[in-house]
Amino acid sequence: MGRTTRFRQLALAASSCLGLLAIGSFRPAVPLQGPDWVTLYEEGFDSLQVDALSWTPDTYPNDDPYSDNGQFFKRLHVSPPRAFRASATFGRDRWLTVETYSRSPDTRLEDLFSVTPDPESPSNRVLKIQSLSHTDATIIRPTRPLPRRYRICLRVGYAEFGDGKPGRTNTNGYLGGERSEPWFDEDATEENGFYWLAILDAVPRPHNNIWIQHHRKVAIDSDNNKAAWTQIWDGTQFVASGEHPVMMFAIDAHGGDDDRIGPPFNAYAAGRWQAPGSIRAVDAYRDNTWYHACVERGDGKYALGVSGDFRFGGKRTYSADIDSGRVYHAQGWPDYFVFGDPHNNYYRGRVYYDDIHLEVPKQ
Repeated sequence: MGRTTRFRQLALAASSCLGLLAIGSFRPAVPLQGPDWVTLYEEGFDSLQVDALSWTPDTYPNDDPYSDNGQFFKRLHVSPPRAFRASATFGRDRWLTVETYSRSPDTRLEDLFSVTPDPESPSNRVLKIQSLSHTDATIIRPTRPLPRRYRICLRVGYAEFGDGKPGRTNTNGYLGGERSEPWFDEDATEENGFYWLAILDAVPRPHNNIWIQHHRKVAIDSDNNKAAWTQIWDGTQFVASGEHPVMMFAIDAHGGDDDRIGPPFNAYAAGRWQAPGSIRAVDAYRDNTWYHACVERGDGKYALGVSGDFRFGGKRTYSADIDSGRVYHAQGWPDYFVFGDPHNNYYRGRVYYDDIHLEVPKQ
């Protein structure tokens, strides 16, 4: 997320231990009860066909002031680097889009986006998203905005995006020495991660790390940070740790919009929504493990859920819903889901996805 200094300050300011342990058992992550649902689209990657991908020079889409060549960075006299993008649609009715980014036209597209044997069950085929360099970025999004009510679910796991262990000698999944330039020249190795599943208010594309922080509505993500500015609920108390945190959060509709980190968010942990700005994780994920993640939008609410075998909670589901009136840009803005590595100046590693389902209420 590229937010170390400011988030460390916020974490220190919100360090009191609040909340109670969420009670639950292991089951698929379907957050809300409600009407019967039917599958509108699904993708299992067993017979994936994607239009031919090829690199084209980046024209720096000027989505808003925080895009790679946006006015915010122009005021700082920052120019985006020479870069390349590739995009293609796939799935039934071309309902999904992949967009990938690299600063070298020699980067092999199949190294960033590929269908590969499941690391757990090799007879199954899954999607692998990989960033060989922290300046690579690849995301999956819907080709069209989501309907008014929806549930999007997927499997995600076997992530290798650093470990967040403290220590100057730990490269945290990087080669060593990477910087977050040119937008901000900071030590990129301080944090490494990926998006499990998020909802944005604009068309998701690979961008600098600042852009997405002004467009998230709700999100499930992990940011392995060496400075331990996340607080992870261990079932009894919050512990300061940047090792494999699982964040479930909604962006605060009523908070100020900070140029560097966007509006504050409301994190769900310890069985409750935490105070705005608290950097608190619901649990920690394990290596070499699959998880389920869902986001649902119903009448007046968003809901998030994750299921799997967690470091502290074991096999269980964490789920929560929040009134859409508390969520940033919930009204009057489109919804797009996104997953993968969206940052073209942070994050290096790989993660696998499978079984994407988009459901809508039964008519």
